[in-house]
Order: sequence, then structure tokens, then C-alpha cells
Amino acid sequence: MSGMYVDIQKSNSFLRKVFLYMIVGIVLSVVTPISLYLVAPKFLGLALQYYRVLVIVELIAVFTLSFRVYKMSSGTVKTLFVFYSMLNGLTLCTIGFLYDPMIVLYSFGITLSIFTVSAFYGFKTTEDLASYSRFFTIGLVSLILVSLVNLWLGVSSLYWMITVGGTVLFTGLIAYDVNRIRNMSFYLAEEDGEDVEKYAVMGALSLYLDFINLFLYILRFSGKKR
Repeated sequence: MSGMYVDIQKSNSFLRKVFLYMIVGIVLSVVTPISLYLVAPKFLGLALQYYRVLVIVELIAVFTLSFRVYKMSSGTVKTLFVFYSMLNGLTLCTIGFLYDPMIVLYSFGITLSIFTVSAFYGFKTTEDLASYSRFFTIGLVSLILVSLVNLWLGVSSLYWMITVGGTVLFTGLIAYDVNRIRNMSFYLAEEDGEDVEKYAVMGALSLYLDFINLFLYILRFSGKKR
């Protein structure tokens, strides 16, 4: 950033927004299924019954956010992010039926610890991690393809290789995304409030997805299904 004036106050304000939106998203994903279970368990059962439909709606929501964000208002972007977080909470509630609650809490704690350390590194490092972009893209595509293949093959050793690979990949992605968002914040001082809000939500979405995916892979390590 040499030779460039950086408004640290505005940069930090942007970063706080990103992490705040991410935390709100995770809280909504946790609270939504718990609330339905306590208040209207029939609706939760209905959500489980139409699990595949919810997943499709989720994909539509996240792709809409990713590719049409600049054509939407910041309010619409925030609303869609909240909707996606709540919907993702419904699809992830199956975890409560597959794993012991203590295993879920244990995995969440480990995920939070790894996220904190990796995010701290991504924020503090003087290295620009953008150079690893191609590596993470290839890794993510490979992980998805191998996971799809193993759904058909069902090879146990490949399952654990995918689990290790996914854990390492998303741990690295957390540092990469935090580093990218930090660097982005340096250039947003002159942007108007509308654009800043959109960038903040999209940054939060990236970190939210990193956290959730890391949690799911850690969960596979932590214990067997019921």
C-alpha cells in the first residue's frame, strides 16, 4: 500500500461490518432451526421433508447474490443474505438428527478456534495472498468433483482424503478471504455508502461459507453418525 493514502478509520469500519454480517448470518443459521423446533416442530419436519427443494432454493439465492449483486440495492442484498442464512440453517438442521449434540458443539468450538487463528493470520500477514487464488480455485473445483465421484463409489479411504483435503482447503480459504477483504477495504474509502454495504455483505458471505464448510468437514472428523 506504499504511496497510497489509507483512511484507517473507514477501512476498520468496513471490516467490522463484514464480520458483523458474518456473525449475524451464523447466528441466524443456528437460531432458525432451534426456534422452529421449540415453537413449530411440524414446520421443521416439513422443511426436512422438502430438503432437496430447500437446497435448490439456497443455490438460487447464493448465485443471485454472487452474480446480480451490483444490480440490486444494498437493502435487497442484505435481505437476501438473511434469507439465505435462515434457509441454510434449515438444511443444516439435519446435523442434529445425525450427530450427538455434544459432538456438534465440540466441532463448532474447534471450527471457531481454527477460524480465529486463520483469520488473524490473513489479517496480519504482510504477504498478499491473492497470488494463491489459482491454487484455491483448482483445489475447490477438484474437491467438488472428487466428492461427487465418491458419492457414487462410496470408497472409505477416499472419503477421509476428501475430509482432510476439505479441512485444509477451507482453513486456507479463511486466511485468503480475510486478506482479500482487508486489502479491499483500503480501496473503499472513496466509494459511496451503497456500494460499501454491498461489498460488506459479499465479504461476509464468503467468510460465512468458509466457516460453514470448515465446520462440516471438522464434524466428519469428530464422530460417527448416530
